[in-house]
Amino acid sequence: MRLRPRYVRYVGQSGQPAIDLSYSFNELAGSYRSAAYGLWSRHSLVGYGATVFELVKQAGHDPFELDGMIRGGPNAYDGLPDLVRRFCTRSEGLKIHSTMSVVELIAPLAVRFDPERVSSSADRVTVAVRAAADVFVANADLNWTVGGTTGEPVRHGSAKLAEREWAHAGGARRSEVDIPVQNGDSTVTAFIVVGDRCADRTTVPMASTASSIRIKAQDALDPGLERFLKWLRPSGEDKSQQFEAAVGLLFFFLGFHVHPLSGHTRRGETVDHLAHAPGSSVLLVIECTVGSLDAGGKVGKLIARSEDLRSRLPDTEVMAVLSTARPREALSKAEVEKAERDDVVLLAQEDLQDLWSAAQTGETSVQVLHRLRQQLSQVRFRRTRLRRTMGSVR
Repeated sequence: MRLRPRYVRYVGQSGQPAIDLSYSFNELAGSYRSAAYGLWSRHSLVGYGATVFELVKQAGHDPFELDGMIRGGPNAYDGLPDLVRRFCTRSEGLKIHSTMSVVELIAPLAVRFDPERVSSSADRVTVAVRAAADVFVANADLNWTVGGTTGEPVRHGSAKLAEREWAHAGGARRSEVDIPVQNGDSTVTAFIVVGDRCADRTTVPMASTASSIRIKAQDALDPGLERFLKWLRPSGEDKSQQFEAAVGLLFFFLGFHVHPLSGHTRRGETVDHLAHAPGSSVLLVIECTVGSLDAGGKVGKLIARSEDLRSRLPDTEVMAVLSTARPREALSKAEVEKAERDDVVLLAQEDLQDLWSAAQTGETSVQVLHRLRQQLSQVRFRRTRLRRTMGSVR
């Protein structure tokens, strides 16, 4: 098999027939990705053999008992699929009874965008890039195209990633690149190119574009957004459904994909909204209340449902959010502490108003996630400081 100027040949066991390996290049942001690895763009050589069932038998084990043996081991994992997910980063695992054995030789281009750290302002879009090591950025460029809806020609630019400043963070290398924009631009599309291969790409709507379109569309149905604003600031506890709808609209205005659940099932059986930040693996689990924070055990139910989703979606960051129509000064201190103790993001009436102002100025879902994380960090810092203070008093 020829890969550019080089050749790769797989030689099987002596006397055995040759094994064909298929080659593909899997771009991280490509519409079709044949390999099962999700960390980086990569060159892949893939070959298949006997079924996993047959190989386990040849190793002297009972295939029907293998998962139980793994679960009962001294360092237990949830069967072979769990082992494969954890050690081979194959998100779908590997089933014993229906999967062919596979050999995959992966050569990663380990540099990519960090979609959760994108920000935009009136004169620039800042994109974050992360890499596994310096070697991956030695021959990498960041190219971009900026366009608008005014009929002006698109503009292009580039930066050599090896010449950027890189910092260590969380076991990886991170850097940022500013892309200049101007009035009338609607989107920025950026590409990471390693050699002659596109390793990743991302499209960033300008700060005012995505949210303003959604707000304008709602304004066409609700002139002046009078109904939305009235529902966001309800006057009584009988307005809970209206408040739920307004909170869902607010996150929709901020660029989230919002799934309202309260109208799909019997009340009390689920949370009010799921909100996904596009281009990220973050899911907000949102509960709304116009009365007491913990009325009907809302806090405990929100925490339990969030934990259930985390267990079912292991590759997703699940954040629990409790929105209340009451101002923060009217909330019970004990209920606030109960929510914050379990890392629930609490949004009181003034916090919702701040988010509405942010939506009007074009704040994106990525920027909102940064806000929520900052709030959680502050709560955790206060808890840590309190524990240290109590410890020193003792």
